[in-house]
Amino acid sequence: MELPYSTSNSMNTLVEEEKKTRIYALSDLINIALAYYEVSETQEQKEEAKKLIWKLVNKWLEEISPLEYIPGLVENVASVLKYKLWDVTNELSEEDLGRILVDSIVFKRKALENTEHEVLDALAIVLYARANRLLEVLGVNEPEKLEFIRTLVEVEDVSEKLINIVTLIAVTIALATTY
Repeated sequence: MELPYSTSNSMNTLVEEEKKTRIYALSDLINIALAYYEVSETQEQKEEAKKLIWKLVNKWLEEISPLEYIPGLVENVASVLKYKLWDVTNELSEEDLGRILVDSIVFKRKALENTEHEVLDALAIVLYARANRLLEVLGVNEPEKLEFIRTLVEVEDVSEKLINIVTLIAVTIALATTY
């Protein structure tokens, strides 16, 4: 039996709303786990918080996957990061981190949906600024001047550029939460 279009469309909307709710919940939980790390009094509590952050980030990575493979990206990002995410909670607000986590997933979907060029270009500009802010907070001086980052954003195809920025953010957050 075939479902009428409206029922199918409603199901798609319901699934999308569930995904959005899950993404926002993960973002909030990561921020809560970071706050828990910040107020932890013992090393054992701090280690517990790190494990929780790592698990939540892995769930976030599941939501954002699959990621584009970019040769050398992990090595390049790892070589410039100086801090872990839990070390910079005073410099990166919950709101900023939340936007980075949520927008990376939402903007990637827009890129994959072949959204209008002008819209994708605007999203890429916003996400690139957030990626640079994240990198700066994690100890990278002038990330926009790094050759490997410039090559990610100096591509003709705006969808590819946006996906490259999403991949950069995902790799950065993954490395910044590995303990």
